[in-house]
Amino acid sequence: MSKRDKIKDLIIKRLKEESATGTGASFTAGEGVNYATPVAGKAKNYYYKLGYKLVNKKALNKAAKGIEVKQLWKEGEETTPEFDIESFISSLPTDDDKLKEYVAGRLGDFNLLSGKLKELITLIRDAKKETIASYKQNPQYRAVYGTDLAISLVDNLIKLFKK
Repeated sequence: MSKRDKIKDLIIKRLKEESATGTGASFTAGEGVNYATPVAGKAKNYYYKLGYKLVNKKALNKAAKGIEVKQLWKEGEETTPEFDIESFISSLPTDDDKLKEYVAGRLGDFNLLSGKLKELITLIRDAKKETIASYKQNPQYRAVYGTDLAISLVDNLIKLFKK
């Protein structure tokens, strides 16, 4: 299946309902020649009543013996392929090894920074869960995490990378 077909399928899955008249005309559900059931499109639960079940993707992938399953993208994760620093460095039009080493270090720092930000996101989620649990136990709870300072630091980082 081509990338275009996958995108098309994804769009079709995301659409909830599309106009069937195509001309801008309308009709009232349950009335007239263009009869539609009064509950058409109201609840996805109807599919479950008919026996439809969501596919457990992990179990399906595990059951696909002899077939290598590769997720093209994962929800919430970066979808761009990893940049090949070594190939880029070797293609630079210079013989200066110190310059190449410097450029490789700078580009590697971006990967390091991305990894640290992913770690930070996990830590922020955990801190939020802990804070919610603490407030649930005691509404008079005093914050342990300095979110005001963290927001200020992140704002400064954003300014650093904006052009």
